[in-house]
Amino acid sequence: MTNKWVRARAPATIANVGPGFDVFALAIRGLGDQIAIRPAPRDSFAVRGVEADSIPADYSGNTAGIVIDALRSETGISTPLEVRLRKGVPPGRGLGSSAASCAAAAIAFLRAFPESKSLGLAGFLRAAVEGEAAVSGRHYDNVAGALLGGFVTIASTDPIVLRREPVSSRVHIALAIPETFLRTAVMRTLLPDRVPLADAASNVGRAATLALAIARGDVALAGRCLEDRLAEPARAPSVPGYAEARAAAAAAQASGFAISGSGSTVFALARNRAIAAEAARAMCAGFGRQGVRATPVVTTVANAIPLREFAPPAGLGFSVVEGFPDRPEAVREILPRA
Repeated sequence: MTNKWVRARAPATIANVGPGFDVFALAIRGLGDQIAIRPAPRDSFAVRGVEADSIPADYSGNTAGIVIDALRSETGISTPLEVRLRKGVPPGRGLGSSAASCAAAAIAFLRAFPESKSLGLAGFLRAAVEGEAAVSGRHYDNVAGALLGGFVTIASTDPIVLRREPVSSRVHIALAIPETFLRTAVMRTLLPDRVPLADAASNVGRAATLALAIARGDVALAGRCLEDRLAEPARAPSVPGYAEARAAAAAAQASGFAISGSGSTVFALARNRAIAAEAARAMCAGFGRQGVRATPVVTTVANAIPLREFAPPAGLGFSVVEGFPDRPEAVREILPRA
């Protein structure tokens, strides 16, 4: 590694995406975290940017530092580092704030130490999840979305089996980001241990159809499939203004409505930017009727692949399938889309 700064950026993400609890994620354009690292006599860490005062500013407490330590442990690279994190994703809003920091740290480490590529994509995913686990639990959706961009669907995490697809620019996203701060770890405690069979079947059907609709850019169908009967009913009461924002999105002719991640941000899909802008403003007004200030954002899916060093040369859609029983030598394999 040279003595120059090595920089990386990872986007905010919408996890769950309605019925896809812990298995779907959309990377979104605009919001993101940036990491810069360089060799130093000893480790140091600094945080600036959006709500930086609420973010731990030390290696042991910050998700980015935890990821870097995990990668150093796995690779044997022990170089002390000066790390600077610029937050662009507000924490506690359901937009993958910790995951963006984790992903940016992993990407910066790979670029600073190219020999670490021998860990493979699965190794980098697992290292990034170590940071997530420290603050919100061991789930891969946000991290996978922040590392790979586009729309990510996760079939398994042990072994890792996932699919990454680009999303048409026809799919517009309206966000309303309230000032309400919700900790993911706390919101996960609200989830039920058991769910009715009919609700489970509904989620499976909607999630399967939603994945096809998003991959094909069918906004109307995707919006019809955003209903979640597992996590959202348990979390909605903790989001002041949820009902008002939901009604406002429907009145603005948005396609569907759901909580982003564990909240407090909500989102809707739209067939064009004008409807998305109206829906974002209307959802914020809905929050306002409950005395909650919210910021409207209109965006699309971020299709660039942040961890581009592992991307196949042909196309933006690919699968990651780890551990073939009949081919033990193929521990990690990336399969381009046919």
